[in-house]
Amino acid sequence: MKYAKCRTEPSGSVGKSVRPKGRTLHILLFLLLPLQLFAQPPSTKRAILDHVASIPLRNDFAMVTARIHQNIGVDSAYKQLDTLLSRAYGDMFWMYGCAGLYYATADVLRPQYKARIRQCWKHCTPYRGDTENHFLMYYGSLFLMAQAWPDLPDTNWFMGKSSKEIYDESKEYLDHWIDETVRNGQEEWDSPRYGYYYITPLALLAEYTKDKHMKHRFEMMLEYELAAYAADYLNGSYCGAHSRVSDECAIDPHAAEIETYGNYFFGESGGQARLDTLAALHPDIAFAAMTSFECPKIIRQIASDRSEPYEQFSLKRGRAMLRYMDKWSSTDSSHDSEFHAPVYKYDYMTKDYCLGSMQGGIVQPIQQQSWSLVFDSDKHHNIITGLNPYVSAEELGMFFPEYPSFQLERISAVKKGYTNEDKWEGGSPYEHIYQDKNWLEVFYNLPDSVKYSHVDLFIPDSARILWQEQIILDDPPRHGYFGDSIHHYAAPHWTVLQFDSTLIGIKTMGRFESNKIPFGTRWRMPDHGSGYIIYCSSMREHTLQDVITEVKQTDWDHQFAVTEKMRSRPQERDWLFQSPHLESKKGSGILTMHYKGETQVLDFRE
Repeated sequence: MKYAKCRTEPSGSVGKSVRPKGRTLHILLFLLLPLQLFAQPPSTKRAILDHVASIPLRNDFAMVTARIHQNIGVDSAYKQLDTLLSRAYGDMFWMYGCAGLYYATADVLRPQYKARIRQCWKHCTPYRGDTENHFLMYYGSLFLMAQAWPDLPDTNWFMGKSSKEIYDESKEYLDHWIDETVRNGQEEWDSPRYGYYYITPLALLAEYTKDKHMKHRFEMMLEYELAAYAADYLNGSYCGAHSRVSDECAIDPHAAEIETYGNYFFGESGGQARLDTLAALHPDIAFAAMTSFECPKIIRQIASDRSEPYEQFSLKRGRAMLRYMDKWSSTDSSHDSEFHAPVYKYDYMTKDYCLGSMQGGIVQPIQQQSWSLVFDSDKHHNIITGLNPYVSAEELGMFFPEYPSFQLERISAVKKGYTNEDKWEGGSPYEHIYQDKNWLEVFYNLPDSVKYSHVDLFIPDSARILWQEQIILDDPPRHGYFGDSIHHYAAPHWTVLQFDSTLIGIKTMGRFESNKIPFGTRWRMPDHGSGYIIYCSSMREHTLQDVITEVKQTDWDHQFAVTEKMRSRPQERDWLFQSPHLESKKGSGILTMHYKGETQVLDFRE
């Protein structure tokens, strides 16, 4: 069946704001219900807007917009708006915040500020950026502002094009991006850091676009993004592999900016809002709360129901490559296109944990996370993950236009931590990953030329060791030099840990050492041929003795069973999504959502 929209659009002028009554009551309700945000009823929207409006003001369009919209601290909001409109420069982040403010406060924004905004878009030249989320914000903002001022000549715009030319060009790009994404996969996929830079611009476009056809496409695209997020959502945490993740979020899913959006859009179906304080709300959520959009019930159900475990295959695109395309992946040399490497994601979702991965290699510079084991927990750092901290000019040259050696010299000023041997984000061309449900096997064959030849695992503080395999050595314990001091290494053995209701078995391939770090322990494997096997199971299904028996029966020959099983499957190459909840054939432009007996379809072919 085709998905029929059943949403009622607000009446009145574009951007009309509704003044809340009983603001104090709304704040009180929000304070009384911090652990259960229900999905987008008017009371929650007002409470969120009131809260964002009460945050100490800073250089932020969303906070200024919330104050003007809610009539809270308006004078200070306009003073901050003076600062935001006074710069002679900007970028796509400035553009989408400015466009959001202009539309969301259209009926109350002081005329002189409307005139100043018009002058900014005439005289300032914002930076367009160079990534997928940048382009969406840039062209989405231009699309809305050209719609707001439809008859201006080319002399009234910073790029020297008329309103019609800007509108048509922006529409062409946005149509192209939607078609490319729903047919061939997203380029910046499943990002805990940048995901909301897709959701928020789409929410603005879906709300304020006047063209009915484009409005419908933006609404569907917003639901498409939320559906993809929902399938990898475990009670607040974004699970699996990620294209763009910060070092902090790589070892703490609850630190991710997108969690605010998961709480907001999925809360009604039972998802718990992980808010230590009200300040945990990301201010940009105010733009979504000012719209009439409500997340469809079927997506909320997909996000919250973990009563039955499921597997999901999904296909994404790597970031566009400029050089060294023959070295994009350690496990596959084929390409779906000339410039984008295919990314094969696999997730095994259960009530207690999600184990998810991609095939390894480098498909996204700097901020890739190739696999994770995420636990359903209110605790921070509810994750086990690992990597080889790969650093090279070649990786940067693969994705950035500058000379590789120059880019490596300046990268620490742009992406701090990239050259740090202790980082937790990044891919490696020497990484091979195989997963079958609750078994994960990762191997690294590192050459002598690699800058850092070690492999690290992050074990969170909340994971307790319950059992360790007895180590029998013919020789005294091995030791060796690592860095500037002598380090002592344990021989390979199985360790079984517990994190809340999940049991985890881990065995390293080769020797390793264990060092306490903030929020957890680092297991470091110094040898060039390193790796590990991870097994996980719920305590609802297996006892500690069951898990011990299972892992003790497993030796390194098990890798061949898992590897061959993964390779012999009808590869997920023909599916953008294949799971009990989401189905989308590559190239079809159709996403079918399933929940129990209900089916809804997003059809982008029209």
